[in-house]
This record gives sequence, C-alpha cells and structure tokens, in this order.
Amino acid sequence: MKGIVRIGIALIVIAVLAACAASPTQPLAVTDDVLTGGGNSPEATVESFLNDLNKAIKDPTINRTDVRDQWADTLSNYFVPVERTTQRIAIRSSLDNIANGVAQLSADQSVLFDIQFEPARRVNDVDDIVYIEVPNATIDMMITQNSNRGNTTIWKQNESLGYLIGSDENIFPVMRVGSRWYLTEN
Repeated sequence: MKGIVRIGIALIVIAVLAACAASPTQPLAVTDDVLTGGGNSPEATVESFLNDLNKAIKDPTINRTDVRDQWADTLSNYFVPVERTTQRIAIRSSLDNIANGVAQLSADQSVLFDIQFEPARRVNDVDDIVYIEVPNATIDMMITQNSNRGNTTIWKQNESLGYLIGSDENIFPVMRVGSRWYLTEN
C-alpha cells in the first residue's frame, strides 16, 4: 500500500505542475471576464503560485471538500481567464487525489510536502509570452511513521519541479492581460 500512496502522491504533484509546463506559443482569445488573480509581474505571478501551491499541498484540512474547492479557486486564478475553468478542474482533481492518498495512510503515518525555489527570473520573451525560470525549484515528498521510538521516515523523494512537469528546466510561461500577469499553458 505504501508504494501505491507514494506513486499516487508523485503523480498528483506532477498533474498540478504539468499545467504550467512551457509549451508552444499559440494565440489566446481573451474574454471580457473581470481580470482578477494573476500578479503584478511575471516573476511575482510564478512565485506566488508556487507559494500558494505549497500551502495547498501542506494544508492539514485538505480532506475537506470545501477546502479543496477554495484551493482550486485560488490556484486557478493564477491562470489567464480563458484557461481557468480547465485549470480549476485539473487542480481540483489533483487535490482530490492528494486527499484520497492521505486518507489511505494508516493513523500513525503522515505525508509531508515542501516546494523550495530561488527567486524567479525572466529568461525569454516570445510575442506575448514571457518565460520565467525558477532556479533550483524542488519538491520534497516524505512519508513518516510515528512509533514508540518517535517519527521515522519510511519514504522520501526529492525531485526537480522541471523533472516532475516533464521539462529539463523549471520554466513557466506567463502572459500579460491588461495590467496583470497570468500563467498560461500556451
């Protein structure tokens, strides 16, 4: 069972991050939605998204449906308005999988996540897309077990975020819409 939980947790993180992987530039149709979310700069957008993602995967109340809904809303608001519905569904599904994986742990086990990164920096501009690199971005995943000898790590994995999203680099495409910057999968 531990192996299934480990694989499930890794796949969940991959699914959330894969939406941010750099992909070929394609034109986006921007709707008249009120422009909320995103960030004031491309770098701030990426850093804030990763900070909020880190909070979401660490949330001790992630087992609650309303909490997963709130995190899915928060995280999807970092994406351009035309992609939010799709991203919200993908993020919510990933958070559901995290909650299901955590629920499979025995009462004396816990899972810990930690996303770490250095300040984001602009590496390339192509048309309306700015590519932001997050140097040394990693995610630590660990399952611990509590016993009469204290907490013991029974599984630990540290991966590059780039590796998890299927990229050789930790690069996120960001697009300006109005005065705000948003993650995009295009």
